[in-house]
Amino acid sequence: MLAAKGMDMKNWWTPAAYVLALLVMYYYRQDLLGWLQGETSLGPVLLLSTLLAVFPILPYKAVIGVLGYAFGTIGGAAVAWFGTTAAAVLIYAAASLYTSMGERLLSRYPQLQTLTDLTRRNPFKVILLYRMLPVVPQMAVNIYAGAAGIPFWTYLAASALGKIPVLFLYAYLGSLFVEQPWTAAAVLALFLMIVLPAAWWLWRHKFKQ
Repeated sequence: MLAAKGMDMKNWWTPAAYVLALLVMYYYRQDLLGWLQGETSLGPVLLLSTLLAVFPILPYKAVIGVLGYAFGTIGGAAVAWFGTTAAAVLIYAAASLYTSMGERLLSRYPQLQTLTDLTRRNPFKVILLYRMLPVVPQMAVNIYAGAAGIPFWTYLAASALGKIPVLFLYAYLGSLFVEQPWTAAAVLALFLMIVLPAAWWLWRHKFKQ
């Protein structure tokens, strides 16, 4: 009973953290925008985007939205793509070197354990699908790939390509969020209505073959 209560609390905390992060970022949007746009060098922004992906103290979807607000859809998506790809490489390397630690961390995501055989048969397709689904915890994918021994170049190619649609989506939503919040919400809802059923169909009819 205590375990069930803990799971219920966890299920509530995740969306609550997202809402809180969005509210804080909205409140301080002018300060954030001033700092981001005031940077004459792109290096600190790229470093920050990588660190926030490696150490997810903030929901990264909200980070992508802020980048989209500051740099526009293409610029924000490009910065987020660099940060998430660099973080994916670092976490993969750590999980490959410290497999026992990676396995312990993966125990938090038992749903991934059942996909081991499928991933080994079709690593590129499965990682690509994981990256395209905004509901899949990306940190778990990074750890899983390293601990499971998925070939690095396969993992990197699938990750780099699979991230692009979702990064563009959240950067675009960020560019709309302040001035057109209802449009942003409608775009997100439409995206989920299209992508989730399509991903489920691919999973059932293509990837499991």
